[in-house]
Amino acid sequence: MTDRVHDIVKDMDPRSVESVTQALDKAKLLEDLTLDEKTCLAEAFFEVFNHAHHTHSSSMPKVAVRAGKRIAKFGPELIPLLFRHLVESDSETAVYYGKALARNGNVGLAYLVPKLNEYREKDHDLINLIQALSYFKIPEASATVPFVLSVSQHVNHQVTSMALYTAGRLAEKLPTSAFSEELRHFIFNTSFRFLSHAQVLVRKNAARTLGKMMRRGLLSEEDEKKVYKAFLAITGRDDHHNWDRAFIVRREAEGFLPYFHQQSPPVRRYTQSYKIVSKRLLCTNTYHFTLDTPLIARKIEAGQFVIVRPHIFSERIPLSICNWDREKGTIDIIVSAVGKTTTEINAMMVGDSFEDVVGPLGERSVLPTASGTCVVIGGGYGTGAIIPTARDVKAMGNKVIGIVGARNKDSLIMVQELQDACTEVILTTNDGSAGIGGMVTDALREVLLREPVVYVLAIGPVPMMKAISDMTRPHHIATYVSLNAIMVDGTGMCGACRVTVGGETKFACFHGPDFDGHKVDFENLMKRQKMFVKEEKVAFERMKL
Repeated sequence: MTDRVHDIVKDMDPRSVESVTQALDKAKLLEDLTLDEKTCLAEAFFEVFNHAHHTHSSSMPKVAVRAGKRIAKFGPELIPLLFRHLVESDSETAVYYGKALARNGNVGLAYLVPKLNEYREKDHDLINLIQALSYFKIPEASATVPFVLSVSQHVNHQVTSMALYTAGRLAEKLPTSAFSEELRHFIFNTSFRFLSHAQVLVRKNAARTLGKMMRRGLLSEEDEKKVYKAFLAITGRDDHHNWDRAFIVRREAEGFLPYFHQQSPPVRRYTQSYKIVSKRLLCTNTYHFTLDTPLIARKIEAGQFVIVRPHIFSERIPLSICNWDREKGTIDIIVSAVGKTTTEINAMMVGDSFEDVVGPLGERSVLPTASGTCVVIGGGYGTGAIIPTARDVKAMGNKVIGIVGARNKDSLIMVQELQDACTEVILTTNDGSAGIGGMVTDALREVLLREPVVYVLAIGPVPMMKAISDMTRPHHIATYVSLNAIMVDGTGMCGACRVTVGGETKFACFHGPDFDGHKVDFENLMKRQKMFVKEEKVAFERMKL
């Protein structure tokens, strides 16, 4: 390695946007590079690819793309090196290797195509190779579509999903003249068949491919009518109103519906914009939001929740529902700023839209099986979550006593709404500034002394729910708590929200969120809630910088 390349590589920190940018600027000035020098620089820039998806900087992926362009300019000599790293990398990093390879045009394609059959039985490698095909923008890439769609029959649904994704990308990026009538119909038939596949990602990418073909004018009039009818069914706009259960599939179809020529019934009828319809301050750092989500509003039941993402780079967080309006197509949520994502949400204004809102998730609240006095207890912003269940319990003919707890009178929220849903409401504050001075358990103790209680629902901080469950256990009162465990996917697949109930492992997002409070292992729950405290603090501090 020569000194001029050694100095660039030595001084470059692949985790620093500024450092990588400086290295790229210096590499751009170099001329007559030898193969050894090109290889050395490429290996250094490959490290940027490896860090691009493991950083909090939104600029690093852009810098990684620039690094890929620089590597491509080194010429086709580095294609074998690019290919080797491509098949060895994880799927996220493979994006950058694939884009760099595709920038070599026909030479890169000629090298890649013969390798496809060679790696046909190696699922991970095959996925990366098919993904790389999706980044080619030369007409000759259309010749790979038959192979791509042939592997869509693979037993591994991830291979199938990537094959459909790539077919859609090529249909979108390549000139329409590159697709013969026969090839267009082949893509349509294959993709359309996968709209009913058991795997969500397969259905999503099948819908995406068909939508892109329609938008590019690659569908015959008859095929376009079939796709339009299928998309109406997916989004619940046909006569049957049975939409696809997966949000990401519905959203894919919704995005393309406005481009169809048919437009009957009106395509906006069930569209969800996730727009903030109203916002009001409840107390310090806590807001009440009303969101436009008609599909969710039509199905939501008391106790169920949603998972939201305010913008494309944010984490997904679960939130309880405090109310909904099926006719207007809205749901109400309460957000208290306790970390990075909730702070970002509370900074949003009326008219802004969430990136996505997924729901309804979980099971509805368990209702009392015996008639009598029922108590619903809310701590902090958990107050809003008990209102829908309180309303249902009262509608059954029961006496419903609501208990609300807060630090002081200024922290009490949703009191009037709870009073409308209950027979009686008792307020408690830690400092005695409103209602009973003390905790919600003090108010519950008074209720238990004065009358028999048949049912208790408590939603709030874990210590509060544990204390209430301990209090009602000797009286054998049916007691339910809503467990706010750490959640990721919200469908019971990832297992992140596992809790122990009655000695068995349950998933809060799927089996809950409400569970029998007398059977919950609260100690285990509290330990699991602290798993990412350090990371949450770091994320919040970085946001403030």
